[in-house]
Amino acid sequence: MLFDPIDIKDRVLKVLDLEISLNDCRKLAAYAELLLKWNTTYNLTSIENPNDVIDLHLIDSLSLVKFAANWFESEKKVLDVGSGGGLPGIPLAIMQPNLKVTMVDAVQKKTIFQRQAIATCKLGNAVAIHGRIERLQDKDYNVITCRAFSSLKDMVALTRHLLKSDGVWVAMKGKWPVEEIAELPKDIELVDSIKISAFESKMQRHLIILKPAETKA
Repeated sequence: MLFDPIDIKDRVLKVLDLEISLNDCRKLAAYAELLLKWNTTYNLTSIENPNDVIDLHLIDSLSLVKFAANWFESEKKVLDVGSGGGLPGIPLAIMQPNLKVTMVDAVQKKTIFQRQAIATCKLGNAVAIHGRIERLQDKDYNVITCRAFSSLKDMVALTRHLLKSDGVWVAMKGKWPVEEIAELPKDIELVDSIKISAFESKMQRHLIILKPAETKA
């Protein structure tokens, strides 16, 4: 195997100071193996070095659990928009079995991969939908997340109809998105922003948490 579950466990603990079960690490290893296996045909990721897959895909996704834990807890419904190769949806579903994770992507072959990953990892709390986000009708997601989907303005515009009134958007951005935040509608509130410095030598990462602004009486 390219990925050793024990190595993943040690790496998650070292980088994120996050405890994770060996069983979850086995699932992450199986998922990462599948990602690289299918990548040659399905073009799921430009990252092919196993160590970078662990850091820049698996641990990057799990940073949500570490740094935005209060938004990813209990039995919340999470929508992962433009999930591509299942990131961060699959790692989230593995690490947080109480979450109900829905992944959506407009590219059918990526949805096919997501469904295979769900089956391989035996995830009863995850589903993958092929379609355009603006055509979805569910309106009760507690959290909408995206990793490389669009600008913050477009993410909000395309998914607002799917978010619960007390829900939040959690966007995974690279460098601090100054212009994107400035372009947000006035009725969208910046709740929090978290800089993740774990991989500064490889990439920048910020978590941007937004919510609909409360309507004043």
